[in-house]
Amino acid sequence: MNKLNVSNPEKQVSLMYGVAVVTSTAIGVGMMSLPIVSIGMWFPLSIFVIAITAVYIISAGSLLLEVNMNYPPGTGIHSMVNDLMGGKHAMFNDFMMLFNGFILLYAYITVGTEAVQFYIDKIVGFELNNVLSGLLFTAFFGVIFYTPPLIISRILSVFIGLMVLSFIYIAYSLGINVNLGNILLPSIENSHSFGLLPFVFITLPFFMAAMGFQQTIPMLRHLYHDNPQRVVRSIFLGITLVSCIYLVWLFVIMGNQSQNSMILQVASGESSLENIVETLSRSEDIKALMFFFVQVAVVTSFVGVAKGLLDYLMDIFVNHFKLMAVYPKALVILPPLLLSLLFPYGFLIAIGFAGLAGAIWGGIYPALMAQIIRKRIPTDDMEFVTVGGKYTPWFTLLYSFLIIVVMLLELVDFLPKYPN
Repeated sequence: MNKLNVSNPEKQVSLMYGVAVVTSTAIGVGMMSLPIVSIGMWFPLSIFVIAITAVYIISAGSLLLEVNMNYPPGTGIHSMVNDLMGGKHAMFNDFMMLFNGFILLYAYITVGTEAVQFYIDKIVGFELNNVLSGLLFTAFFGVIFYTPPLIISRILSVFIGLMVLSFIYIAYSLGINVNLGNILLPSIENSHSFGLLPFVFITLPFFMAAMGFQQTIPMLRHLYHDNPQRVVRSIFLGITLVSCIYLVWLFVIMGNQSQNSMILQVASGESSLENIVETLSRSEDIKALMFFFVQVAVVTSFVGVAKGLLDYLMDIFVNHFKLMAVYPKALVILPPLLLSLLFPYGFLIAIGFAGLAGAIWGGIYPALMAQIIRKRIPTDDMEFVTVGGKYTPWFTLLYSFLIIVVMLLELVDFLPKYPN
């Protein structure tokens, strides 16, 4: 293993593009799920969970970058795990990441299929069937993640711009009716005691999944020509933007109705965010813009996750097994597309396990690999070392285990979902 030390004579790429990649990959179904799962702990504690999740995600991504910078460009997670921890660990990590990636793409294609049907019906008055809609969505947006990283980042920048503009309008329209009493005073009796801790724990996997971007590290490294400082800046700015968007989103949602009101909606089965927003919005424009915003978020996450999965498969098939690039390019999209067409919404059963898989490949393995590589190479000789020294891998490792424990407890119904 030779340490890479490449000078960068090329023109620097703007941080805006890296921020777009991170933001677009992270923001997706979190806009729909976080207001629901945060009902129990409410807004004040949501601030804390967003902050600690942001620190965790940035730490995990930085540790993965630290390891990756000691390998040639294009080296993926499979090759790094195989070199540092052996073939069995590489196979286990492969399963975790592929399962996580395919389930997310499965979900995004299913939601995107509905969007295609909706817009074709509204624009041309024609009802397109599920199969053709899925193929159209996948073909149109699937082309994007096969293009070079700079092109992808520019396209994602446009999508992010649309997201931000629509989000500002939605947040303003809902924000002018915010009641600070709803925000600051949770309705349940034990809101100022340790009784809220179970509701805090249950949100940790969801917030982790809502900020995940680690699969884009090889792409970001390529985008910034092996300049780790610029990659880290783009990660920090991107996750900061994501955190601010989630904070504002929770603020306007929870500020427009009491905690008891949202709990009653959940108890009555009206737990989707569309239903909650529909009760808040005063005009059809807000409802339409909300739908558009969610679909743009899904498209950007679809492209980001697919590109990260493609890089991972390229590393396995091309770098490791020396096969042609056509195989990973086909494999990245065909399984989730077929699953979406054959079993719409089947991903709802597996999505919880996908979060557990994400904590393993995106948290535990980066922390373990960083500790191993620091024993192989003195930190003074490394091109990039994550801020926090020896404490950052341990924090990332322990937080990842906490997420896994929480998800296992949730699977056996040990933790309450919502307060009574």
